[in-house]
Amino acid sequence: MEALGLVCLYGITAFDDYRTKHIKLMELIIFAVIGICFDIAYTKYALASILGGVGVGVAMYIFSIISKEKIGKGDALLVMVTGLYLGFMNTVVLVWLSSVLAALVGLVLIRKYDNKADKEMPFVPFILLAYLIMFTVNSLGGCIG
Repeated sequence: MEALGLVCLYGITAFDDYRTKHIKLMELIIFAVIGICFDIAYTKYALASILGGVGVGVAMYIFSIISKEKIGKGDALLVMVTGLYLGFMNTVVLVWLSSVLAALVGLVLIRKYDNKADKEMPFVPFILLAYLIMFTVNSLGGCIG
């Protein structure tokens, strides 16, 4: 159920992020409430892990303010909501994998199209792709058998 909710969240927000370069706050609020309800009903992660996952998004939000939105505030809010669903370690892995994927695509775009390094790219599609990779790897038994 968690996977379906996250794929819906990432799919909806990835479309918005790609098309408009904005993430709708109401969508994040709805999925945050659903995430809190899941945390109460199905205690999958310890409270400290959930708070740590949300803390990853808080750290991104602070970095967004300091860097004058090199990372969007909407992306940081999305990661906060993600922390409710995935806990600390999975949120860290998701953000790391998303960043690696975005960097690789960014390098290709810079080399192929002579774009400047400061060109904006939507980040949520990379979060969606990273989550699908994580879900597939976990479904296949993880990295270490």
